[in-house]
Amino acid sequence: MIDRRTFMTCAGGVALGATLPVGAQTPRVARLGVLATQPPSSPTNAPSWKAFYGELQARGWVEGRNLAVEARYTEGRPDLERQLAAEVVAAGVEVIVAGGSQAVSAARDATRTVPIVMTNVSHVVEAGYVASLARPGGNITGVTNQLGDLMAKHFELLRTARPDTRKIGVLWSPDNLGSAIAFKDMQMRARDLGLALVSLPVDRPDELDPALLLAQRESVQALHVHPTAVIGAHWRRISAWATDRKVVTISGFNGFTRGGFLLSYGADFADIWRIAATFVDRILRGAKPADLPVEQPTKFELVINLKTAKTLGLTIPQQLLSRADEVIQ
Repeated sequence: MIDRRTFMTCAGGVALGATLPVGAQTPRVARLGVLATQPPSSPTNAPSWKAFYGELQARGWVEGRNLAVEARYTEGRPDLERQLAAEVVAAGVEVIVAGGSQAVSAARDATRTVPIVMTNVSHVVEAGYVASLARPGGNITGVTNQLGDLMAKHFELLRTARPDTRKIGVLWSPDNLGSAIAFKDMQMRARDLGLALVSLPVDRPDELDPALLLAQRESVQALHVHPTAVIGAHWRRISAWATDRKVVTISGFNGFTRGGFLLSYGADFADIWRIAATFVDRILRGAKPADLPVEQPTKFELVINLKTAKTLGLTIPQQLLSRADEVIQ
């Protein structure tokens, strides 16, 4: 289940663009730790990893040459985060890139000295990861996904795609700080809009089926899916369940929509991981995370899956289609 990539022996490796004089020492191999939910082989996450490693290579860091990667992936088992974070720290890495709120929390608990670059995280100040966006103040910096700020937009999209939407099931993870804060915000915004939310908490894989059963009993018309580690690992089951029951699906992660969800609106996740690579580069070159302001995404995407809409018997309004960045036929 857990993909482990050990440090590669790079004797004789040369930094990009460097020419070694006779008798010179081989340049050091930088050590990068990775703590994330899914490996590069995951179809939904592959674009993000391609962007991340592509940016590192563009900045002169090539795995197997002057970069060694110690990676751990939970693959739907967030209960393993602490163990895997400890393993990454024990491997002697110089910087850790942590994807997702639970990965960041586990990495922070494992070390207060090794720099941590967070990515795919929302509400980073409220969660206590940084003192402020401008002055992180500790060993953590990186880029947010701002998913928690987009809930009102998601409700608007749902009502545009399916005007009769009144009851929305929310698949969320209480143990995930970003998801928990976002769910509280959703409750307030739903009340203002006259929408009823059905709480469907999922922190472990065995909680998914009871959550979907509750959604069925409550006759929800839509599912809002938080892309947490455990929920994201089962997106195919969620998509199939919703499609079979004519339930509209929406998320902040475009990978789910490309795989079968109806809608997604959120930051371009590949761009988020590309930005994370720039933080890794700066830290490996000597920058301190406390001095690097947290960045927020600037590219947001609306993705609509027309194949799913047809299966659901929905006609997506042209006004919504014209706003889409990607329409899956």
